[in-house]
Amino acid sequence: MAGVVRLWNEWEVQILMLASFMLQVFLLLFAGRRRQTISVVPRTLLWLAYLLADSTVIYILGHMSICSRSHEKQQLMAFWAPFLLVHLGGQDTITAYTIEDNQLWPRHLLSLVMQALGVGYVFYKYVAGSWTLFTAAALVSVAGVLKYGERVWALRNSKLDSISKFLDEVEKPRVLKEAEREE
Repeated sequence: MAGVVRLWNEWEVQILMLASFMLQVFLLLFAGRRRQTISVVPRTLLWLAYLLADSTVIYILGHMSICSRSHEKQQLMAFWAPFLLVHLGGQDTITAYTIEDNQLWPRHLLSLVMQALGVGYVFYKYVAGSWTLFTAAALVSVAGVLKYGERVWALRNSKLDSISKFLDEVEKPRVLKEAEREE
């Protein structure tokens, strides 16, 4: 048992980064199926992946901010941190699992601010004088903040009344074209 704990302590961040990546790939491949009629097991797996994706990223960022590693591993963690912001941005195929999730956009906005600050802290803590690494990580961080910001914006604007207004705007030209054809 002590060997398993030692192994976990040594490889925890790497294992969780891989798990986060696999959750993102799973969501990318299967999130569109939630709109179809699927059985309980695949729907539950998709729901769990949706919830675990954010929780895993938040745990990894928290762990990165408090753990101590050798200098080489610290710099690698500083480079991984911005990718976690991209993961928090989620897949375009599943911004929200249900329509009720859209009402939680202020929570996602607060999470965006806090996680961006967490990534900034990881940079401060781990990038000691490596401008090349800092530049690359900063560029990925900007992409991550934009991606997560896009998710928050999409959640904010995805209210039932705005969706129905959009559908009305899309439907009007089609109805007019059909009316012209009938004349």
